[in-house]
Amino acid sequence: MRPEPAPSPPGWRAWLRADTVVALAALVVLLPSSIALLTVEPTRPEDGVVALAVALFIALHLATLLAVRHPLVALGIASLAMLTLALTPGIQAVAGVLFPSAAAYLLVMAQVAMRIVGPLRIGALTSGVLGAGIIAFTEPRFDDGMLKIGSFIGLSAAVAAAWTIGLLIRLRRAQAEQRLQARVAQALSDERMRISRDLHDIVAHSMTVMIAQAEVARALRDDPARSDRALGVVIDTGREALRGMRTVVSDEAPREPLPTIGSLSALVEGVRTPSAEVRLVETGVRGRLRPDAAVALHHAVREALTNAVRHVAPPVTIEVRLTWGADRLHAVVADDGGAGPGRSELGSGTGLVGIAERVRLAGGTLTAAAREPRGWTVTVDLPVEGASA
Repeated sequence: MRPEPAPSPPGWRAWLRADTVVALAALVVLLPSSIALLTVEPTRPEDGVVALAVALFIALHLATLLAVRHPLVALGIASLAMLTLALTPGIQAVAGVLFPSAAAYLLVMAQVAMRIVGPLRIGALTSGVLGAGIIAFTEPRFDDGMLKIGSFIGLSAAVAAAWTIGLLIRLRRAQAEQRLQARVAQALSDERMRISRDLHDIVAHSMTVMIAQAEVARALRDDPARSDRALGVVIDTGREALRGMRTVVSDEAPREPLPTIGSLSALVEGVRTPSAEVRLVETGVRGRLRPDAAVALHHAVREALTNAVRHVAPPVTIEVRLTWGADRLHAVVADDGGAGPGRSELGSGTGLVGIAERVRLAGGTLTAAAREPRGWTVTVDLPVEGASA
């Protein structure tokens, strides 16, 4: 799984948004067409009128870009520009608001319907219909009553269509967000079920050790020293089992033994292929992880390795680095981006969501981020229970 992109990408990535691309395309296509129609002979208006009309066309297109972040401000600018065009005399034989660039107003209206909620959204539609009435009934070249009514209906329908399209896009995005949240919730639920099975195995192992040591202590009543050592193991094991308990214990135990720090070598070796170079680097004095933390680390590394192989075109280089501190283990799985993004459609897209929940329950944190210029990094921090040589 790769993390989902943020709703509003920062920096240069914001210019790759679909609505921004549409606004830029309208600027490139419609503005030259409007200027060409405005300056065609022999109906070319006076130079002052041409300059005013071009400035208003540019303001309309800039409003479409502004609407991506500030829709109400953009609507105010676009409405003022349209009103000025409607009331400016001498712009050829066609009303200024019917030039190609006037379609930019419809893009602004769609952005308002998409991004604004409540009465303001209805107010925007009302202002658009009111503007259509002003255009239709004040334009002197519409000298026939039926023509005025027909123009009003047509312009109002265009405004309403743009507003409706924006609203439908908003609804589709809301539905997509709900589906994503449902997938995340299901991933968390599934991961908690797997955690419960792992904890079942932890507790079962701990209870087995405790029972065995208690039987030894009972059999060695005549040897107090050895009996005390056996009881100490019982106490320590019981405490460890209680610390590992984070959720409801399942009735079904996993069939394979629980992974440990030592099992990471086999995990890395299993991923290594001629097209995937994988390195495991460990620095610092190895400490001791609680059983649930060791399981969480194993699952996080496995998921990160799977993602790097699945979503990156080979050849790819992956490094798994474990850095031991006095009280924390810092684990990083980083890939170099390979030959670019892969085209695999496998996976649910919520793998790291479930793993992050497992790491959180073990007392740690998990983060995933893109690397520059390419590649991904998954970082896991987990608590360490005392260092050993």
